[in-house]
Amino acid sequence: MTEKFKEYYQTFIETWGVEKQSTVAIEEMSELTKAICKLKRKLELGENTNKTLSNLKEEIGDVLNMVEQLEFVYGIEEIEKNRQEKMEKILNERILNKKK
Repeated sequence: MTEKFKEYYQTFIETWGVEKQSTVAIEEMSELTKAICKLKRKLELGENTNKTLSNLKEEIGDVLNMVEQLEFVYGIEEIEKNRQEKMEKILNERILNKKK
């Protein structure tokens, strides 16, 4: 997370509050879910996906921004530690152990 983003997130939280931004995060995650489903459907039907893929990328960006705001509020260091531990667990237990 860049220092500039931290400044933005601080301003957003001060302006709208954690409760409101948490609700926006939920809304954005829902929009991302819908965009993923729509892309899958269009791919299955063999339809043009250019516009749908563009929308999916926009929604991913929105979700990342909102999740980083929540990370900023609830503790970047601890969350990053949890992420690292989970990735290592998946790598070790589900991928590397299967290759043996």
